[in-house]
Amino acid sequence: MKASFPLLRRRVLRPDPSNAGMWAIGAGHAVTHAYTAALYLLLPFIAKDLGLTYSQIGFLLAVRQFMSTVVNLPAGIIVDTLGRRNMFMGISLLGMAVPYLAISATSAFWVLALCMALLGIASFLWHPAAITSISEMYPASRGYGLAIHELGANLGDTLMPLLTGVLLGYLTWRQVMSATVAAGVVLGVIALQTVIRVRRRVEPAANAPPAAGYLTGLRTLLRNTNLMILALVSGIRSFTQQGLQSFLPLYLVNDLKISAVLVGFYIAVVQVSGMVATPIAGTLSDRIGPKRVATAGMLTTSLAVAAFAAFDLGSAFVAALALVGFFVYSMRPAIFRWAIGVVPRQYEGTTVGTLFTTQALFSTLMPLIGGVIADRIGLIAVFYLIAASLVVGNFAMLAVPDLRRPAPTGEIAKG
Repeated sequence: MKASFPLLRRRVLRPDPSNAGMWAIGAGHAVTHAYTAALYLLLPFIAKDLGLTYSQIGFLLAVRQFMSTVVNLPAGIIVDTLGRRNMFMGISLLGMAVPYLAISATSAFWVLALCMALLGIASFLWHPAAITSISEMYPASRGYGLAIHELGANLGDTLMPLLTGVLLGYLTWRQVMSATVAAGVVLGVIALQTVIRVRRRVEPAANAPPAAGYLTGLRTLLRNTNLMILALVSGIRSFTQQGLQSFLPLYLVNDLKISAVLVGFYIAVVQVSGMVATPIAGTLSDRIGPKRVATAGMLTTSLAVAAFAAFDLGSAFVAALALVGFFVYSMRPAIFRWAIGVVPRQYEGTTVGTLFTTQALFSTLMPLIGGVIADRIGLIAVFYLIAASLVVGNFAMLAVPDLRRPAPTGEIAKG
């Protein structure tokens, strides 16, 4: 048992130069999340400047999530059938930058809604191309690669609240958004060039199945009970994350009257905890199976969210946030590792698209429901809703066996 810990430490803490492609993909993921993380922290200040209600804020966030729902499954199918993963990742990065700049220049609510829709399309277009790239380029360490991908998201989600909170002390929210785009374009170009260079040294993936055969397999895929349950669980996890991202800054600013810098720090606590958790979770998913990791994450997150909603934790509030961040982000690489382990390789892109479709559906509902609850009952009630949803997810996971290896093509329908 003791011998396993040095191995785990090496896998988690020491990047291998041969893994440059997965780290570059993780960096690109960090850029897409940095845009979103800055936007969530800026929302209270945008709302105050433009006179928006909680319901209007919820509507804007729901528009973004709904458009991601529309694009997710088709994007996964296109990636599986056409390939061109580098191109799709590049479109995603550019598609984030343009509407972000437009938001910084407008005060019209419906222009904001249009820009949020474009952000939803671009940000979620990233995932099918990026995740299947990792699976193709690093088939022996997919769990670890997915954890690095998630680590990039955590890094963007961690640094941007801190940086945004500091910048708001000197710049307007519009200027902060413009500066974010400038940095994002530079980092995105570097990351994409690295991925292109590494992919040239990788054996080409197996040819995609013919269109007719693919559609037949897709219909069978959607009857895979295990995959459908995992898609539901992934949606519930996203419901939780979306609720925290959307309403925690509003709660800290409007209810607790905390300054922008301190809000940035609190949000960063959540993200740093997630950043620590994801490579550990990915490695453990490869070694002991993803079910144990995902179950532990969902149960602990529900208890932590309920605790800081129900009790005045005082100085322990930061510890509760850290616990929430650690476990809510540990679930994602485990769930994705679990899901791509129950389908054939040629359907991985569609599997990713399926999971992100349910995530986007649940993320669309969260700000709509949460906004109405916050207006009518209070922001604290939103966190009780989050805790209750996680309990449902825990029960759903009990029905899925801990499958670690990809299923043969003939076993696609087994559940």
